Amino acid sequence: MSPGDIKQKSSEAAALPLHDACMFYNPCMFRIGSVTLDSPLLLAPMAGHCDLAFRILCRELGGVGLASTDLLNCRSILRGAPRALTLAATNEHDQPLCMQLYGNDLDPLPEAARWAVEHGAVIVDINMGCPVDKVAKKNGGSLLLCDVGRTVRLAGRIVRAVESTGVPVSAKVRLGWDRSCIVAPELAARLEDVGIAAITVHGRTTDQRFKGTVDLDGIARVVERVKNIPVIGNGDITEPEHIDRMIARTGCAGVMIGRGAMRKPWLFRAGQVRLRTGLTPPEPDQLEKLRIIRRHLELLVTYMGERHAVDTMSRKISWYGKTMGHIKPFKESIRLARSSAAMFDAIDAMIERTERETAPAMTGAA
Repeated sequence: MSPGDIKQKSSEAAALPLHDACMFYNPCMFRIGSVTLDSPLLLAPMAGHCDLAFRILCRELGGVGLASTDLLNCRSILRGAPRALTLAATNEHDQPLCMQLYGNDLDPLPEAARWAVEHGAVIVDINMGCPVDKVAKKNGGSLLLCDVGRTVRLAGRIVRAVESTGVPVSAKVRLGWDRSCIVAPELAARLEDVGIAAITVHGRTTDQRFKGTVDLDGIARVVERVKNIPVIGNGDITEPEHIDRMIARTGCAGVMIGRGAMRKPWLFRAGQVRLRTGLTPPEPDQLEKLRIIRRHLELLVTYMGERHAVDTMSRKISWYGKTMGHIKPFKESIRLARSSAAMFDAIDAMIERTERETAPAMTGAA
């Protein structure tokens, strides 16, 4: 199915009641350029959160059509900086993969795009929306929204740099720098003209950062301006029902999930079930959540090393805990652990305790 067909279906879905909109979404129809994805649900590139272990975890749980790396500094990648190479690391369990690059028109972004293709990216994304100072102050990220002409010329250079490989280039934008500078509709239309294959829109301005609520009407205006490429909606997706709302209100072809996945990496699986059936599956029970945490730690140790695993899980446990009720002693045992072995011991003890507590209920049910 062509991108134009995707947009037509998206527009038809937008005209439907919320509970009917998702029924248009056959995952096989979602494409970015030459790449066909199994699901229209995408894992967002989140600074400090999208390492290889987390991407594989979300993929294993199901429903992820495309996952992206953390933001990659184009200069760091090309000079082989260890931190950048770690962020870009991938393997056969991490496909299809998007690598997201940031920089400006004075940086070697076209060369970095070619590097990304050579190192496993099936889609290259240009970051035009990051509000973080260390990115924007280097004239990358959201500052690219402030000079549309210059940014479009840069995008065209990147597209041409990888054109011969067949790898599509996408762009992730915000609505504008602030409410007085809403440029996303015009920018998206002009990016399409220079060969950008998909646009992801976070429905906030840069100065909002992550405050307030996502502007779905703003995303819809971007959908209206492009002709034959998919628009992917992003922002405030924390429950499967929010995917319906995003699609129905904006007419977008896909949905990108960021912070919601940090506390619920099973959200893609639940979202895909809802898109296919119109029904929301049950939330994982406490035992499954504990096993997901354990698997996450296993992946961290395997792919990121002991120190990164311990540091990451000591932070991530608070995100998981938001979905698990009153488990403060368990969270503290993970947060204060100084080794992955101690973390595994705490998780296994909690699993054993939960199994004992649920066993009578399960026996009674049988």
